[in-house]
Amino acid sequence: MKSKFQKKEELTQIKGKIPGSKIVVFTTFSRAGEKGLSVSKMSELKRNLRSVNSEYLVAKKSLIDLAMKDLSYDGVDIFALQGSVGLAFGGDDYYAVAKKLYEFSKKNLALRFFGAFVEGSFVDADRFMEIAKMPSRETLIASLLGMMKYPVTGFCIVLSEMAKKRASAS
Repeated sequence: MKSKFQKKEELTQIKGKIPGSKIVVFTTFSRAGEKGLSVSKMSELKRNLRSVNSEYLVAKKSLIDLAMKDLSYDGVDIFALQGSVGLAFGGDDYYAVAKKLYEFSKKNLALRFFGAFVEGSFVDADRFMEIAKMPSRETLIASLLGMMKYPVTGFCIVLSEMAKKRASAS
């Protein structure tokens, strides 16, 4: 059991991370009657998140609730969330954090999402999953360039075929 001093430190840590994060994802990794994430899987999750400049923190619901109220973040009822609660804090690219969490959750079914604060506004679990399932920025740009190039390529093929027909007709 943590002492009052340790709990205050943890509360201060949570309060310091929430405003500086572009995304704060609320997850559960263990529910009553279900097998949760093992220590090795939890370490793997934290390692995966560190690769995208993010962090995963497990805290008591009461501390998370206090931090959210003190920072005036509304939209989530911490005590209504089932199971143990973990928070993923993302700094630079919230899309990369969402993608890493989603990829990890596909392999580890114990990790589930409740929602997230994305740049200060709360999104529910369904909206978070939409963000996480989106293709990467590079893929979207490549698709856009392909769509832009297609009409020009088609026009060039038509001109080439017309030139071949004229050359064979002469």
